[in-house]
Amino acid sequence: MLKFNDMTFSRKDKIENIRIWAIKHEKYLSPLFFFGGAVLDNLTLTRIDRFFDNIILLSYLVVSIVVIVLINLFQSKEIQNKWTQLLPLITQFTFGGLFSGFAIFYTKSASLTTSWIFLLIIYGIFIANERFRKYYEKIDFQIQILFVAIFSYMIFFIPVILKKMNALIFIFSGVLSLVIVYGLIVFFYRYVSNLGSNRGIKLVKNIFYIYIVFNIMYFTNIIPPVPLSLKHLEVYNYVEKSAEGNYLVREEKISVKEIYKDWFNDFHRLPESPVYVYASVFAPTDLNTEIIHIWQRYDEKDGEWQTVNEIKYPVKGGRDQGYRGYSVLYEGIPGKYRVYVKNVQGQTLGKIKFTVTESEELDLKTESL
Repeated sequence: MLKFNDMTFSRKDKIENIRIWAIKHEKYLSPLFFFGGAVLDNLTLTRIDRFFDNIILLSYLVVSIVVIVLINLFQSKEIQNKWTQLLPLITQFTFGGLFSGFAIFYTKSASLTTSWIFLLIIYGIFIANERFRKYYEKIDFQIQILFVAIFSYMIFFIPVILKKMNALIFIFSGVLSLVIVYGLIVFFYRYVSNLGSNRGIKLVKNIFYIYIVFNIMYFTNIIPPVPLSLKHLEVYNYVEKSAEGNYLVREEKISVKEIYKDWFNDFHRLPESPVYVYASVFAPTDLNTEIIHIWQRYDEKDGEWQTVNEIKYPVKGGRDQGYRGYSVLYEGIPGKYRVYVKNVQGQTLGKIKFTVTESEELDLKTESL
């Protein structure tokens, strides 16, 4: 008959075998753990202001900090534990989850025209995470990546909490991120691992340089305007808000193939009739801000884009499909146009290009949005 002690011993043996197997196959498990975080994000993250989504991202951050503390505590105290070799796998999972989450939310808010540099950084960290495996045992690298993660999260978390977004909110997010990370550095220095004065100063400087780079990217409109995101952007022959609250739009009955037959969409209108641009912008619940449509026409003579109209309207947050609105150009002459959709800070949510041509007859269809 199997005794209780035998059962306990058997369980310990199984756990030990799993540990040995995990260490032996670490080079395969490392990317698996990394992409595991990404898969979890894609299955669970839906809205930037959803409580559950933020709990997931905050959990990644907290677990990352705890594991980093444990790694460095074991190293500084020279504690030999048979499980310490597996801790870097956990950091790869949490950092993989964090940066894949950032990639999801920032991509939704980004216009590639202006935000490709920031997206390249986020995706670069995300994709190169598996390559960083050997660096995860170095506290300097850990804290610098952690600061990038904290700052990237605070950029959209603080506006969601405060229901506001502007330059002061961004500055507050950055300062709060600095306070958290510098507090963590002091904690490490006093209780976990003596960094040494030269190494500590270098780390503090690197953190500050990262902070400066983030600010430069924000004030040059390279960072996407999270937590806002553009859901729909189109040019129409007519837009009207119905009594029921829906938007009725009219557009030419034309195939997709013909619409996109060259770089600029061919937009046909009746002679001297208005041109409408409709946009749907998602904003978190209770976050109220303003959106600007900037109309520009290409001057063939000067070879430059000239602004012909700017229209601003308020956006109220909370609707899954975004707050709907539109702008109108009443006296636009035929030619090449582009319309930027921006927030009040000048960050671009998206843009649409089209060529206005006049037609004596149009076969229009009406849709409800």
